[in-house]
Amino acid sequence: MNNPIEIREYKKVVINQFNYPVDDVYLNETFLSKQPKSFEINWSHEHKANIENTSYAGIIQLRDVRIHFSTKVKTNLFYMMCFLKSEKNFVFDPNRIIEIEEGGNFFDVLGRLFFNEVQEIIDHGLLKKYVKREENLKYLKGKLLLQQQINQNILLKPKFYCRYHDLTCDNVENQILLRAINLLIPMIRFNEELKYELLRLENYLKEEVSLNLGITQRDCESIQYDRVNQHYKTSIDFSRLIFEENFIRSVNKGVSKGFNFIVNMWQVYEDFVTEMIEEVIREDPSFSEYVVVTQGQFKTLVKEKNIITKPDIVIKKKNTDEYPLIIDAKYKGYEANADFYQVIAYSLAIPTSKKCCLLYPKDPEQDKHKEFTVYRDVLRDEQKVIKLYTETICLFDQTDEDFKHFIIRIKKQIKELLVDLLDLG
Repeated sequence: MNNPIEIREYKKVVINQFNYPVDDVYLNETFLSKQPKSFEINWSHEHKANIENTSYAGIIQLRDVRIHFSTKVKTNLFYMMCFLKSEKNFVFDPNRIIEIEEGGNFFDVLGRLFFNEVQEIIDHGLLKKYVKREENLKYLKGKLLLQQQINQNILLKPKFYCRYHDLTCDNVENQILLRAINLLIPMIRFNEELKYELLRLENYLKEEVSLNLGITQRDCESIQYDRVNQHYKTSIDFSRLIFEENFIRSVNKGVSKGFNFIVNMWQVYEDFVTEMIEEVIREDPSFSEYVVVTQGQFKTLVKEKNIITKPDIVIKKKNTDEYPLIIDAKYKGYEANADFYQVIAYSLAIPTSKKCCLLYPKDPEQDKHKEFTVYRDVLRDEQKVIKLYTETICLFDQTDEDFKHFIIRIKKQIKELLVDLLDLG
């Protein structure tokens, strides 16, 4: 196997080792059909592939070559992916298990995505299906099974051996989810909070669903999807991966297993920064008077209230209508006027906002620390201004930084930034 081919964000590379047309079909059917703007392939007459990346990162193992879609900003992608809130910008192939040396916490990533999927299913209500049952009952229910009735009850007090259909949550789809959670919990290596959340889900499901230890990959593959259970497909794909024998064995051996995937770094960065800010505000006593509002909707920008603004992060003072700080996470290597216009619009839509901040990943070649004053009205009233800041967060420290110290370091930066912006120093 040749060395991996690295394609950084918004760069293109010519690859000679493609197995045409097999690799072309695989990439199109597995990835580009789901995220057509993730990367682009152009073929030469000699079947050399010219691949251009966009804002995606990930690993795709083909027959003769491995492609690394790498981040433009140096960081530990797998640590950040542990906080991805949705799989919508995450495309994966559960059928192609690969070794990922740099993904030691890949199980934590898988656990987070799986947790998100199952939690969404629970929020919408567990699937109920009619399940065929046969029981010896004190009353007649469904169809009386005459032969079993004679065998079981001829010498006993009157009972009825019946076959009937029961509308229940204890069906194969939910049993698959419960068994997958049960197997996944001991795989989580670093994120103790995630392990606790999975335990909570497991206990919740056990109230309605039987823990079937005999559930296997084959049960996942036997599921027929329709409009009733279609929303289970992604979670059952994850479950099938968790049941994969080599995948499970790799945990015990300390080997880092994963699968082919690509993910949108804009979403990874936004979700990661949002989670870190939420945890700092919630956990640190310095911010006991504040609460985080994420993706809140504000309609006060125009008189008709038909334009809705949704900032990434809004810091609200508890028990008041004051919003002293708005933060917009931007995964960019440069500042654009559109970024400024957007965050200014957010501030104007929230009359009590005082400050707003564009938060970028740190680039050693650029200093993005800047400060601006924005007037709320054309009269340029100095008492009615918004302070606009651009700040950065350093996502990388050292190659061997473990998950715990990575989170501690990021939270320390976040705290210092919030203390400064909220004038708490």
